[in-house]
Amino acid sequence: DLDWKITDQNYSISYDFIFNNRSYFALNYNYNYTYLFFSFDPTNSGGERLPVGSEFYTQGFSMNYNSDPRRLFNFSTSVRTEQYFNGNRNNASLGLTYRFQPYGQFSLVVDYNDIMLPEPYNSTTFWLVSPRLDVAFTRDIFLTTFFQYNQQADNINLNTRLQWRFKPVSDLFIVYSENYFPETLGSKTRALVLKISYWLNV
Repeated sequence: DLDWKITDQNYSISYDFIFNNRSYFALNYNYNYTYLFFSFDPTNSGGERLPVGSEFYTQGFSMNYNSDPRRLFNFSTSVRTEQYFNGNRNNASLGLTYRFQPYGQFSLVVDYNDIMLPEPYNSTTFWLVSPRLDVAFTRDIFLTTFFQYNQQADNINLNTRLQWRFKPVSDLFIVYSENYFPETLGSKTRALVLKISYWLNV
């Protein structure tokens, strides 16, 4: 800040193994410092908040693997264990992608977090599941559909975007978005948006 007090800091060491088929494996170590300007609930679950002015020195390890991206089917995975504010967090994620050329691709990302904090702070586990479909009907018309289940936010989101590129760098977008309650699939909010971007070369 203006008084030369450190507000955040990160040191990291990593080593990457890059294979001939373009897949890679990485090992990472991180050491962090965080200063809180505002009170904060690390789990975003309505529990006890860490007080403003708190300082945290944390460290953690992670491993990542990405398979050959040139293949029609490829995947990525990672695991992480680290100190998290005044507790600990374990994380695992998996990403899958399948390309059905020349029309598009389907992908799925699954993320799991286990946050363990001391009393009186909340400990919790939650999932994030995100499938996505990208389709190219022609060279100028594209459809993207994104679906996400967020256990932490207790929300299901659907987002669909139709794009028409009627001129170079000029597009028409029609976007539909809706949020649902996971238990009943009742609608929370919905919106239909029209957007036009036009490249004016003067």
